[in-house]
Amino acid sequence: MSKRVMLIANSASMIDHFNRDNINILKNMGYNVTVAANFKDGNSSSKERVEEFEKELNSNNIDIVHLPIPRNVTQLIKMFKSVTMIKNYLKDNPCELVHTQTPFGGVAGRLAAKSFRKSGQTKVIYFVHGFHFFKGAALKNYLIYYNIEKHLAKYTDCLITLNQEDFKTASKKFKKTHVEYVPGVGVDTTAINMLDVDRKAKCRELKIPHNKKIVMTMAELIPRKNVEGTINAFAAAENEDAILLICGKGKEQGKLKDLVKDLGVKDKVFFAGYRTDILEICRISDIFLFTSRQEGLPVAVMQAMAAGLPVIASDIRGNRDLLAPDKDSRSKDYLVDVDDTASFTEKLNYLLKKEKECKKLGEVNVANCRKYFDIELVHDRMTEIYEEMLGSKES
Repeated sequence: MSKRVMLIANSASMIDHFNRDNINILKNMGYNVTVAANFKDGNSSSKERVEEFEKELNSNNIDIVHLPIPRNVTQLIKMFKSVTMIKNYLKDNPCELVHTQTPFGGVAGRLAAKSFRKSGQTKVIYFVHGFHFFKGAALKNYLIYYNIEKHLAKYTDCLITLNQEDFKTASKKFKKTHVEYVPGVGVDTTAINMLDVDRKAKCRELKIPHNKKIVMTMAELIPRKNVEGTINAFAAAENEDAILLICGKGKEQGKLKDLVKDLGVKDKVFFAGYRTDILEICRISDIFLFTSRQEGLPVAVMQAMAAGLPVIASDIRGNRDLLAPDKDSRSKDYLVDVDDTASFTEKLNYLLKKEKECKKLGEVNVANCRKYFDIELVHDRMTEIYEEMLGSKES
């Protein structure tokens, strides 16, 4: 019988963005891989990209289970259907490992796999992309999500966190569960730094002026990403010689475009939509501004850092790991309280005028990425964890 593992997430875009390397590791270990996720709803990628990703999986002989996993805790019927579908698949296609991630993917995967785990057939990994209960979170997050996670920890062989706050929380609260720390999905710092982009040509493609300083952000346009805060900070800045480029799609796009119009900066703020060339855009930009309210370990910030950009970011879990990986990091001075628009604007004004500071910050960010968050480090850690769960490559 062939060896098989299953990767589960809320959405296909989560698998696409965060698990491509994991798929390759598992295939190199001799395992067949099944991907289970929602390929229709809740994706941060474009419809075209999701369809392209599905074709890529099919061409690599990777099984796909289309799940109706919800993004809303009240959609219990979709959750029940997802659990049933995973359980039925595991009955017909025994998996040595179920690797779950994201809150609802983690719930569905662990509930479905618990009986197979109990029999010793399957081991379960839960990769936390950011607990919903965290310092500063609403009380209801603790009442709902903490209790769910505490219960499901009993059905988890290895719980992986990607920031230090969650690692400490999991180690303290879920003492009977094996907890590991992995620094996100990593970035290829060498390849990103070698990327050479024609600024004028890329600006023409994006339909933005090439002779202005480019302040960019990348985020799904949803409330917790707080792109509204980015726009407010930019609008209040001395932006005569600058533009704001927003990369991402989401349900708040209409609202954000109205805000831009109301603030009188319609000619300075550009919505680029979902992009597959983010690294190229980072390379032509001057400053990265990120005002998100909740993160695990944001890839957007990692990519900006690896591209040599100075980063101004909200002082939250995840962002702190990236900009303040050690006490002497120069970048930590650019962490700002998420609701302090005036301070965001102050930092932005300073960097718009100080090219030497921008260059120094960029160099620090590249060095920190290479030291703490390079993709090779993550690859090695995930390989070690998989081998520990599954045995050596020869098993």
